[in-house]
This record gives sequence, structure tokens and C-alpha cells, in this order.
Amino acid sequence: MFGKREINDPAKVLRLHAQEWSRNEALRISPRRRWDGDPTAKRMVVHRRDVGELALTPMRWGLVPEWRRSDPERQPLISVRSEAIVETVDWRRLLNTHRCIVPSDQFYEWKRVAGVKTREYTFRLRNGRPLMIAALWGRSPSPTGRLSESFAYVTCEANRMISLIHDRMPVILDDAGIAAWLNPNASLESLIALMHPLASMELEMRPVNATAPAAARPYQPSLFPRAA
Repeated sequence: MFGKREINDPAKVLRLHAQEWSRNEALRISPRRRWDGDPTAKRMVVHRRDVGELALTPMRWGLVPEWRRSDPERQPLISVRSEAIVETVDWRRLLNTHRCIVPSDQFYEWKRVAGVKTREYTFRLRNGRPLMIAALWGRSPSPTGRLSESFAYVTCEANRMISLIHDRMPVILDDAGIAAWLNPNASLESLIALMHPLASMELEMRPVNATAPAAARPYQPSLFPRAA
């Protein structure tokens, strides 16, 4: 699930949202881009650096939190449930200090009947703007063993539309939510209040063309089996 491809023009994020949430801050844009939805690939992520500036930089999809690194069975988490963040002290600490946003054109999910995939659907915003998906980031061991920046999406209960396909959905932020999520002084209570489903009327759902050649459809795994 979640965007098979990134936005072709990362600077579009700045142009669309500058007045609402950048507050005249400099948004540094990395020229490195990869348009791959596979976990372990890098996605463009908006976050605050240690010095406080906003940056749009590549991060690896799949987070191994610091408190899980000693687990030999650890798997990178490609999402974390909002309920786990609220209930777990370690996740709340990460929420306080390591929030980010992942711009995406769309996200995908399969409808299953008796556990069998039957039809794939895509979800976009009706207004045509990019989805701004809430996420948490940290430094995780890369496949080579070195620590690198990585992230996991934040999910919540599905709205009425998406519940026809799946019981979870990404936390999608509006302009006010973006400003709050990127505000380093936001309270824990205000952040928790943002982790709710977007209204069904804001999204459009379309079936994916089942006749498209497999080679023309990028690999897209379900996000939820490894969610925290």
C-alpha cells in the first residue's frame, strides 16, 4: 500500500504549501530522487533537521526503532498504528521529536475475499493535490549495517470508503495538520488529535486496470502485515 510512485516534482510540495505551513522558512531540496514504492527504497520526506530547518530529503522506507535493534528477529516496520503510538512510551517519545511527512500521488490496496486478493484499488485526493502522509523517522541499520535515516507511515482506522477494502488507512494531513505535525513545539495532545481518518468525501477510489501488463505495474506490497 501507499503511493507506487513519488511526485515527479518535489518542489511542487513547497509551491502548494508555502503559505500554509512553511512560514517563509527555507525548504532544502535534495536532487536525489527514486520513484520506487518497494520497502527499503528511498522516498522523499519532509522533516526538520537537528538545526530546526525544514528539509525535503530521501529516507529509506522501513524503520527499526532503537529499542528493537537488539532483537535478532527484527523486521523494518513500514507502518506503525496510531494506537501503538498513544499506548507506548517509546513511540510517544519518537512522536515528540521525529515526525515527518511523505508526499505521495496515491496509495493502493487489495480487496480480499476469504484471504484471497480479488481486486486492487487506488485512492487519491479529489482536489488533485498530493497526499501528505504522516510518518515517524529515525536512524535504522541499513542492509550494509550502517545507520541511515528511515521512516514508517502512521496508520489509523479506515474511513467508511476504505473500510470496504481494508480496516486501516494512512493518516493524511490537511494544511492545518501539516503545520501542526511539523511544529517542533506542538503538544502531545495536539499531535494525537491529528491521527484520525480523513473523511471519505475527500478521497476518490478507483479500481486498478486488471488487464494492464504485470511488467507495467510496479511492485506494491501491502503496508499492514508488519505494522507495529
